[in-house]
Amino acid sequence: MSDFAQSGLICTLQRLNDSHFAQIEAELVDLAAERPIVLVLPCHGAELERPALRHICEELSGATWLHEVIVSMNGLGPDGVVRAREFFSRLPQRVRILWNDGATMREPIANLLGCAPEKIPHGKGLNVWAAIGVAMQETKASLIATQDCDVTSFRRSSLARLCYACVHPHLGFAFAKMYYSRVTDRLYGRVSRLFLAPLLQALLRVSGHQPLLDFLLSFRYPLAGECAMARESAVALELSPGWGLEIGMLSELFRMVDPRKVCQVDGGSGYDHKHQPVELGLLDMCRQITVALFAQLAAEGMTSTPSFHEAVAAAYRRESALALRRSAALALINGLPFDEAGEEQIVRAFAGVLETPVNPLPILPLPAWSRLLVKKPSEWGEFFEAASRW
Repeated sequence: MSDFAQSGLICTLQRLNDSHFAQIEAELVDLAAERPIVLVLPCHGAELERPALRHICEELSGATWLHEVIVSMNGLGPDGVVRAREFFSRLPQRVRILWNDGATMREPIANLLGCAPEKIPHGKGLNVWAAIGVAMQETKASLIATQDCDVTSFRRSSLARLCYACVHPHLGFAFAKMYYSRVTDRLYGRVSRLFLAPLLQALLRVSGHQPLLDFLLSFRYPLAGECAMARESAVALELSPGWGLEIGMLSELFRMVDPRKVCQVDGGSGYDHKHQPVELGLLDMCRQITVALFAQLAAEGMTSTPSFHEAVAAAYRRESALALRRSAALALINGLPFDEAGEEQIVRAFAGVLETPVNPLPILPLPAWSRLLVKKPSEWGEFFEAASRW
């Protein structure tokens, strides 16, 4: 049984009644007839060979309330496109596949971003951005939801609850973010609980309460890739590429939407993602998150100086030590294994990320589609024509 506590600036919608799912889906069918829901699956070609995506498709096959699925991909070869079409043909919904690093899409995307094709920041951020651009032209799309493709424990009920929060007229949220427990046989979610959460607390300790910090601290899992948003909000968002996507999206949302129109929805426990190695995956993730976060804080007027960064790094060491003790206590009281020495080593590696200079400027932000439609209408038309071929 989940709690029902409300704290922070946004509404938290806990999972209190799993038996209600059938009613939610039945209502969604009717609600989506008036406000069609488009699901974005940002996907790397390698996911086609992994069981998580196959399981996600099996679950989505029963989502009769989805109007369309946009599979926005990179990392495919020519044979991979054929494989992708075959793979997603099992879905009963209308499916569109975008091959964003393919020859057809590279030039239109580069023209929109104002960069050379080889400078396009391919990855999850660009995949989400490209899919929003396609959904923008779909006049029937009212709600856009995103779902990570590496979730081995995906449940359709979690996605349904997320979308329900935005399409139900008595709820009427403009943005819903999922949160969940990253625990299976042990505690996971190391970047969230050992890096981002203590970093936000460190920034609060050094700079005091800032509106953007208070907003970010309201989310139980700000790095979750699953969210739902009104089409009008989605097309107005400037997105960050790479691992800065979620922090950048929440920061842009903070400037656009009243926090009373934002909620977080409980996705349940046992939410199992693909686990990244510390040396290659997690440290690069932390670097990109740090760059995105400090860039957003600079946009809010926070002064960034060497002494400020030193103070934040020192405060992080204190906050991360506290986070580590809390994680150990949580594991112990739940009878879970906990590698304290290994987690201490991870925290030291995370601290090293903050001890290097931080460039406050993001790398090639992905511009809002609403602005591109005005500033680059012909380039946008070329993009949509290229996207329509797939």
